Amino acid sequence: MARTTIVTQSNCKFEQAENIINNILSKNGFKQTTINSGENVWKKGTGFLTAMQFIKIDFSSNEFTISAWVQAGLGSNEMDLTGVVAAIPKKQLLNVIEQIKRAF
Repeated sequence: MARTTIVTQSNCKFEQAENIINNILSKNGFKQTTINSGENVWKKGTGFLTAMQFIKIDFSSNEFTISAWVQAGLGSNEMDLTGVVAAIPKKQLLNVIEQIKRAF
């Protein structure tokens, strides 16, 4: 799996951090879903016109890990947020991650 992973510190309780992140993702058009691997993730797009965007958040004591990737179409491989293929969806996804980081 090719994913970009970012670890961010949080001074909030789990529930508060989760609510902040959920609000940011919802406002940016992401919806919660379960992918084929059984992981619960946030997804934006269908892969028809632009690459689908995915974010997975894992919480631990005082930090959370953001895993993010794009996928060009159904059945295609995950792509991390580097490189020029699907550059626009990657840039959009990086902007959402920056919003999350600024919230903490």
